Amino acid sequence: MTKAALEMKRPVMQLPGLVRDPACGAGALLLPALREHLAASATIDPRLVLNRLPSVIEGIDSDPAAVWVANVVLAAEMLPTLARIPEAHRRPLPALAHVGDGLAPDRAPARAILMNPPYGRVRLSEADRARFAKSLYGHANLYGMFMAVGAESLDANGVLSALVPTSFTAGRYFEPLRVYLTSQLRLESVAFVADRSGVFTSVLQETCLATLTRRRVRKVAVRAIGSAVEEVATIASPTGGNPWILPRRSDLAPVAAAAAKLPNTLSSVGWKVSTGPLVWNRRKDDLFARPANGRHQIVWAADIDGGAVHRDVRRASTRYLALHSERDRHVMLLTTPVVLVQRTTAPEQTKRLVVAELTEEDLARVSGGVVVENHVNIIRPVGDEQMLSRRLLTRILSTPTLDKLVRCISGSVALSAYELESITLPDAETLKAWEMLSDEELERAVAPTYGLQEQPAK
Repeated sequence: MTKAALEMKRPVMQLPGLVRDPACGAGALLLPALREHLAASATIDPRLVLNRLPSVIEGIDSDPAAVWVANVVLAAEMLPTLARIPEAHRRPLPALAHVGDGLAPDRAPARAILMNPPYGRVRLSEADRARFAKSLYGHANLYGMFMAVGAESLDANGVLSALVPTSFTAGRYFEPLRVYLTSQLRLESVAFVADRSGVFTSVLQETCLATLTRRRVRKVAVRAIGSAVEEVATIASPTGGNPWILPRRSDLAPVAAAAAKLPNTLSSVGWKVSTGPLVWNRRKDDLFARPANGRHQIVWAADIDGGAVHRDVRRASTRYLALHSERDRHVMLLTTPVVLVQRTTAPEQTKRLVVAELTEEDLARVSGGVVVENHVNIIRPVGDEQMLSRRLLTRILSTPTLDKLVRCISGSVALSAYELESITLPDAETLKAWEMLSDEELERAVAPTYGLQEQPAK
């Protein structure tokens, strides 16, 4: 992917500039680059080739043991080139990796940065938070910081390639990073790791290989990597901070392309998403199986399967929450009709978007209020005017087409409030026309709006 972005079109070519891995570990990502450069330099004086290597290959890591291994592995690759030099003229092989901080500023510009950076939240000093302010929101994640430093460390024709979680393409915490990256670079290609078996051990999040370039490319090539590499689609290269709509499968490509052109989002048509306030394991002593004064019914994620709010029998022992104060009731109790969406679905579920409407009738049956658990997103109106009714919103989100759309926004089984708010919708006139359609008519209308063939009548 990096070679394609650098327009290295021949099968074997010398490196056009410095290739750096700022978190090189044992040098795995640098080894193929070094191997190709040496093969392409077979007709050049081997002394010149070896002397020049530090200007085209650089590895950095904070772990001295990893750096030692990297230098041994890379040096072993240089041995055939060294063997071409008369013994009397041989010099020690160059150490291409060194111990250091891959996030250190003001390094020499690189033509290409390859990395599989460390992941995880970190607590920053005030100085570091100020340094990374343009690419941070809320907590800092190491891999996002490495991507930001990588972008600023490229030369005028540089390419950044990273093996990272896909959360940077859609999550709220990475919105400034998306703005920062696309202010300098364009996403040229992305490959989603579709088959995790035998790839990463104990990895829960979806990962991808992302290549960004200084060139102002207009299209991004999307691939999926499983037992083979599948060409998924070529779509417009995303820009800005909104979640990037990227298809994970070829059948999702029309949805991603059409959705990116729609004028509205859930938030722009007058609806706001929040997460249910009850974190049950913090309120274990307040959970009960039976109703009583001061206890209110809980809506769990399992209660909204099937498109309507019900009582899942698996939650019978923890059906009610005791509320102890007016402040507790203000925070926990939901007393108005809303749309509910499961925030986390199981991998084996066929639907990623599980939706139910909480109606006035539902609330009346439970004395006017419920408590919503943390694994449920709540969609409620903002202001006095919405472009679509609560009922139509529920029906649109329940269509197979919208389920396909969220799979282009979130590759994981979790769907955050931020990602849900970013779901794209058509103009007000179209939404108004959908209000009076039957469920079958609605799906037949929604599908072509999102780039799919019109669904046949049942």
